[in-house]
Amino acid sequence: MNQSLTCIALPAPDDLRRGVIPARDAAPTLPAGFMDTLPPADRLFVPPALSHAIGPTACEAVPALNAADMGSWHGLSLKALPPADLARWVGDASFAPPGGESRDSLLRRAGAWLAALPATPARMLVLADATTIRALAIAALGGDGAMMTRLDIAPLTRTVLTRHATWRLATSGAPWP
Repeated sequence: MNQSLTCIALPAPDDLRRGVIPARDAAPTLPAGFMDTLPPADRLFVPPALSHAIGPTACEAVPALNAADMGSWHGLSLKALPPADLARWVGDASFAPPGGESRDSLLRRAGAWLAALPATPARMLVLADATTIRALAIAALGGDGAMMTRLDIAPLTRTVLTRHATWRLATSGAPWP
């Protein structure tokens, strides 16, 4: 049976648009009517912080879909971060902010969740941070954490993965809706 996993990258949190790393588990503000534009799906998966905003009975809260844990960097301006650490974050997929997780760890977390999805139902939907969607796409391609900086997935875009024998990337970063 063929499966599709449509991934919608959520709007960037207000803090991030101001150059501040959002608080841990910050839920973005959804545009008016956003939920009405979603494609039909048999299952809807979201990070736990978002499940409270859209109604926990309408979706499945999945911790593996959380945005990257930025540890002690949460709430800090990008300008306040030590430049050497910021450069390592950008250039080294194994580097983690103090108390946080690396891009390698995010990719493993998202990839493990993707690999564990059951073979049914046919149509599934994910709403998550753009970086998490990027990790899902790279996991489907069998890539590594270094690829996280080589794929653009912007907020409010659609990425579609399909599974026949293995997961495949069918569409990446298409405008939404």
